[in-house]
Amino acid sequence: MGKRSELTPFGRQVKIRLLERGMDASELARRVGTSPVQISRILHGKRPGREQIPKIASELGIELDENQRDA
Repeated sequence: MGKRSELTPFGRQVKIRLLERGMDASELARRVGTSPVQISRILHGKRPGREQIPKIASELGIELDENQRDA
């Protein structure tokens, strides 16, 4: 089996907010108009997510710094 990748700093923020809201990645994906697989790829740094990161942040009330906006 392959080694599981770590969450990015943004991914950790998202995970905390999802837990606080009792929401899962499937619900977040539905709300931002993408798939749970794409959410996972973005949160683990496997996909840039230029379009989705601002939507995810907005949905969960996360403020983005300049580096995260350009991810």
